[in-house]
Amino acid sequence: MRAVIDVKRDRSAQGSYLIGARAVVVLTDVPGISEIRIEREGSSRATISYQWKDPGVCSAGIESALTTRGMRLA
Repeated sequence: MRAVIDVKRDRSAQGSYLIGARAVVVLTDVPGISEIRIEREGSSRATISYQWKDPGVCSAGIESALTTRGMRLA
């Protein structure tokens, strides 16, 4: 199943990097996610699509992985 999420830089996190590329790195470590693509990207927000193996599994793993890197789901 293909899924789409919006990722936003956490207000407490600062940086000049593009957030999409950093989010892709984080998502590659989440089990069940593959074929990650950046659909839109900016310095503080990105839309990312990915292939998800089990559509019945909650996205809590994604959210916690992003939080540890200064990002959150928008």
